[in-house]
Amino acid sequence: MDIRFLRSFLANPLRMGSAFPSSPALAGQITDPINFARARVIVELGPGTGAFTRLLAQRAHPACRLLALELDAELAAYVATRYPRVEVINAAAQRLPEVLAERGIPQVDAVVCGLPFANFSAVHQASVVNAVRAALRPGGSFVSYSFVHAQVLPTSRRFRRSLQDLFGHLDIHPVFLNAPPALVYSCVA
Repeated sequence: MDIRFLRSFLANPLRMGSAFPSSPALAGQITDPINFARARVIVELGPGTGAFTRLLAQRAHPACRLLALELDAELAAYVATRYPRVEVINAAAQRLPEVLAERGIPQVDAVVCGLPFANFSAVHQASVVNAVRAALRPGGSFVSYSFVHAQVLPTSRRFRRSLQDLFGHLDIHPVFLNAPPALVYSCVA
């Protein structure tokens, strides 16, 4: 286990959502819905130590711009050093529209998200999901996940409903080779 991830979890467990980084199996399922051949801009929200970032950097074509927004300054610095191809911004996910505007990016092709939505209030969930929806071009992908055990929580059910309401359709795929097991949510704008 990466000590940075554990240290961040111990400092703020609700913000991190898990004591363990995402598994390669979960990272694969999160990145699979992205059309890497056509993507020009991909954003990652909450990269942590880079479990999804690694695959994004490997699979994106050279002309694709990769951005990551990470609230934890130590993790942001770590991901920026480990993946120099990715522009890492130490910022909250709700700032996505502002971050894109500052860089002259009108819309993005995909957003992948490692944020613990089950730990968020209704207002926090809505602010992030609305920021993502506003940033996506028509046909763009939003991929996130929730832990299986969190499905009993009203906050988790609210997140799933908000995705269905905002995007109209939600694909759900289980990933059991993760600690804890997860459900991947995939939407198209």
